[in-house]
Amino acid sequence: MTPKNNDLNTQTWLEEYGDYLFCYAMLKVKDNHLSEDLVQETFLAAIMAANSFSSQSSIRTWLTGILKHKISDHFRRQKREVMIDDLVDQTEKDGLDIFFKANGGWINKPDAFPNPEAALQQHEFWKIFQQCLARLKPKQAEVFLAKEIYGMSNADICKDFTLSSTNVWVLMHRARLSLINCLKINWKD
Repeated sequence: MTPKNNDLNTQTWLEEYGDYLFCYAMLKVKDNHLSEDLVQETFLAAIMAANSFSSQSSIRTWLTGILKHKISDHFRRQKREVMIDDLVDQTEKDGLDIFFKANGGWINKPDAFPNPEAALQQHEFWKIFQQCLARLKPKQAEVFLAKEIYGMSNADICKDFTLSSTNVWVLMHRARLSLINCLKINWKD
C-alpha cells in the first residue's frame, strides 16, 4: 500500500499519536479497555484508508476524526445491544458458580489486598472525588479530566475544546476550587 503523501509513515503513528488518541477516547468513553480498543480500531481503519489521506489536515487531526467516528459507532451499537442482566435470572447471577470453574478453581482470581484499610480508604476517597467531579459544570469537568487525569497539554486542550488559553486557565482554576471545597466538606480523612 503506497500512500499519496510520501511523508505518511504508518510505522510511527502509535508512538506519535497513540497517547493523544487514548486520552481523547478516555474523555469520551471513560473506560481504559474500551479506549484502547477504539484507538486500535482507529489505527486499523487509518492504515486501510492511508491512500485516501489527502494532506488537507494534519495526520493527527485525520486520526482524531476517525476516532470520533469509532466512538459514535460504539455508542450507536451500545444502544442496540441488550444488556446481559436483562437476559439472566437474578438467582443465576447470585450463585457462586459464576466465580469458579468446574474443577473448583477461580475463573478470575481476586487480587490480594496488601492493606485492606488503605484500600477501603482509597476507594472511599475516589467515590467522594467522583461525586465532587460530577457536581462541576460539564466543561469544567472535561477540561479538568483532560489536564489532570489524562495529562493533555494546554495546547491540546485549547485545540480540542476550541478554547483560549485564558479560558482553560479559568476553567481549571474554578474546577480546582470547587473540588477543594467539596472535598473539605465531604472527605474526612
